[in-house]
Amino acid sequence: GLLMNYMLLTLALLLSLFVSSCSNMHKSQQKNNGVDQTLKIPINYSLFSDIEKKQLNEEDIFFLSPEQQEELRLNFDEKIASGFAPHKALSEVLAERLANFTYYGETYDATTAIKLNKGNCMSLAILTTAYAKVLGLKISYRKVNTLPVFAKKDDIILSSSHVQTLIYDPNFIADKNIFYLSTPAVVIDYFPSTSHHTGKKFSLETFLSMYYKNIAADALTDKNLNKSFLYANKAYQLDIENIETINLLAVIHRRSGDLQTAEAIYKAGLDKGQTNISLLSNYIMLLKSQQRMDEVNALQDQLNQLDDPNPYQWLGEAYTAQNIGNVKQAEVYFKKALAKAPYLNQAYMGLYKIYVKQNKLKKAQTMLVKALEWTYELDERKLYKFKLYNIEHNIAANH
Repeated sequence: GLLMNYMLLTLALLLSLFVSSCSNMHKSQQKNNGVDQTLKIPINYSLFSDIEKKQLNEEDIFFLSPEQQEELRLNFDEKIASGFAPHKALSEVLAERLANFTYYGETYDATTAIKLNKGNCMSLAILTTAYAKVLGLKISYRKVNTLPVFAKKDDIILSSSHVQTLIYDPNFIADKNIFYLSTPAVVIDYFPSTSHHTGKKFSLETFLSMYYKNIAADALTDKNLNKSFLYANKAYQLDIENIETINLLAVIHRRSGDLQTAEAIYKAGLDKGQTNISLLSNYIMLLKSQQRMDEVNALQDQLNQLDDPNPYQWLGEAYTAQNIGNVKQAEVYFKKALAKAPYLNQAYMGLYKIYVKQNKLKKAQTMLVKALEWTYELDERKLYKFKLYNIEHNIAANH
């Protein structure tokens, strides 16, 4: 069968949050209404009108209309009749279904993704899950450790982490005398690549948590704090260990004007002992707003020591520093990003802009040349070449 994979779109709001895609699920023994009481993350429900009474039904995400189910079953039965095993039959149905699917940056539930025939990578993974549920096939999710895809729109960073869906062979019967490394399955992978390193499998609960985090992040960009909280809180209940969800909840409280609870949540996140650049960075911004500079400096030193392998984390931090006028810090972060990914033309252009403003034209020229080496878009190349032409003339005029 055709291999297909789906990336999970994740959003990072500069100056506010980073919601990353994959994390492992740790279930707690002590829960009340789904939330671990030992974690003691304070949540100020009074900020959000009647939010505790609202329920999100997980099954709604995977709902398919009777017509959509019927179409699926007809296509599936056709593949079975052609001799495909069930898991491979579904893979074939998906391949045909997604031939004209439009990649689009919205997270949709399954029925909407089918109706519109578009959606982001999370939407595609949800559609796969919905189909498997209707057909009674078992699936699981697996993280793939590759560089994320990156785009910047205004003050929002969009980056997508890569996740594979595995559809298992329902006819497989294990021999008790044989040790199996894994159960036979079809890997659903939209962009097959030999450079992928597969990571850990994770549960449906963790997957759902990612979905709710996406919706919460979208709502936050739309300044809908009530909706953002409803979905972020649901994401937290499903995966209480996820540091990005904790960060998101702190951001929502800060945006809602409750700085005290926001700080308590940031501290709870730090107490978990997981290194998270975005949480640390957001906490620093809160402290700066209160002029608590001794604490700011201590945490900033800690942040500078961190070594995150993801270059886009550092790129995001550089943009954040630039936006608040901290040019020196921005330069440090752009260089950290390039140390991880020397192909990152956005970082070269960030440094170019800094050096032009500082009238360090030779340095700016070097950054442009480097950016050109890693730029393949024709319009971008023309723009960079034009800038390079101008800067060379300026350097000549100054000599």
